[in-house]
Amino acid sequence: MVGSGALVWRAAMHAASAGKPVEAVIHPHGEDVPAQAVELNCVATHDVNELAEYIGGLSIDRLVCSTGNPFIFRTPILDLGLTIVNVHGAPLPRYRGLPLATAAFAILRSEREFGVTLHRVDAGIDTGPVVDRRTFSLSSSVTLEELSLQVTDACHEILTDNIDDLDRVPEQDVDESSQPGEYFGFTQLASISTYRDHPNFDRATDLGVLDEFYPSYAELFEAARSRTIR
Repeated sequence: MVGSGALVWRAAMHAASAGKPVEAVIHPHGEDVPAQAVELNCVATHDVNELAEYIGGLSIDRLVCSTGNPFIFRTPILDLGLTIVNVHGAPLPRYRGLPLATAAFAILRSEREFGVTLHRVDAGIDTGPVVDRRTFSLSSSVTLEELSLQVTDACHEILTDNIDDLDRVPEQDVDESSQPGEYFGFTQLASISTYRDHPNFDRATDLGVLDEFYPSYAELFEAARSRTIR
């Protein structure tokens, strides 16, 4: 498994408790390993692609599961011929990119439905074939904090529901696959101050208690409120 934060640790513990072979949990360097996961083979790295040879030698079932993953899989790993699946915290292909960014723009766009996606990983970013989807309704008062928590729960749910056949061949959704969607990252968020007068702006930038977990986002949103993006 590859990822960071609660999503990857919850996923790893669930997989292990379900009797699945969790050969390694690869996470960012400097991230603390939770007490309940210390018995797993936890490997810290600055770049998952530097571990391509290691991963290729480990993967008995040739399956890599990515959730809460800050890394981008590049050629060294993509060339290993592994099946790589990723849990993406937004509906694909419409909302590619960083989960918090996609959620913020979904609120700005007054979306009434959002969701998460389990998909195969290819050479693009959030462009691989879809394996499964989960959708849920959004209230007209939802904040970024609330939507982020909904997304986290839905991401864990879609992974646990598919834990027995994560490597199955995706069933192509013709209507969705023909749409490239949009990418939302820090470049797009840097323009969020232009939405300062939007009626949904306050909700779309309200991280609530998540402020301390996402300081770079909190700083960006605070600057946007004062109309000074640095």
